[in-house]
Amino acid sequence: MSRKKAIFIVVLALALLLIILPSKAFDSNDYGGDSGGWDSGSDWSWDSDSDWGDGGSSPASVGSIIIIIIIVVIVMAIKNKIKPAAGVTRPSSGQGLHIQLPDRTVQIEGIIKSHDPNFSASDFVAFVKRMYIDIQTAWCKRDLTPVRVFLHDNLYDATVRQIQAKIDQGVIYHYESMVVNTAYLTSYAKDEQYEYATLYLNARMIDWQEDEKTGKILRGDKTTRWDLRYIMKFMRSVDVVTRVEAEGETGVNCPNCGAPLEMASSVHCVYCDAVVTTGKYNWVLSDFGTVRNDTVDEGIRGV
Repeated sequence: MSRKKAIFIVVLALALLLIILPSKAFDSNDYGGDSGGWDSGSDWSWDSDSDWGDGGSSPASVGSIIIIIIIVVIVMAIKNKIKPAAGVTRPSSGQGLHIQLPDRTVQIEGIIKSHDPNFSASDFVAFVKRMYIDIQTAWCKRDLTPVRVFLHDNLYDATVRQIQAKIDQGVIYHYESMVVNTAYLTSYAKDEQYEYATLYLNARMIDWQEDEKTGKILRGDKTTRWDLRYIMKFMRSVDVVTRVEAEGETGVNCPNCGAPLEMASSVHCVYCDAVVTTGKYNWVLSDFGTVRNDTVDEGIRGV
């Protein structure tokens, strides 16, 4: 509720009270006498020599008390309406809330399956949901090692610089109660070397930033859940197909030879020497950002 609406409701309530209550309820000496207005000397104070305490409250005093109580209740109710409740979910400011990216999951899955029969859109979306949580957790911990294998070299380098900038500024990010609400494939493109699959993701989290030295909250708070919308673009070489995991295979494995990968700042498979973060052997995240007012639906291109 806006402040103008709140003021209008208070004024309307006072007008109704003036009509409903008897006119002599405003005849007390505390409220103006011959001047016809509020007594500037009363300041809403009570006269110690009045009927309070001797058991004989006048109709005027009772009416005044009722009016004050009603006004206070109305104002408090409006205040609670204006102030966001703790724990409420709110859309993130600055995001393109009017931008609607279509769900093309079925269509894109069909396109990819035409040259990669093992591809599953549901498995891919589930994988990205988990990756999103892992990436945000790594960002807060200032350590991308757990997600290094999923990030294209260019995105990894840019993110490392951003993390270092926050370290230099003494800013710590906190993301709590992260939940992914919706995720689906929205656009697809293909050129001579690579294919690109873009996924729309809607998530909810508590987001706040802290001064590392003082512990002071710089932005956000510890109770408000923010509704956020992202676009995540993945890429891989056009001749790559989804590799079926061998029985008993666990953890993160080399998409080229299947050997277990060790997380490092530069991801090379120690068995086949493949660089696995370029999109040459599997999907890697090449672009990651929020939906903005200038976000454009890229549709399906190059098919």
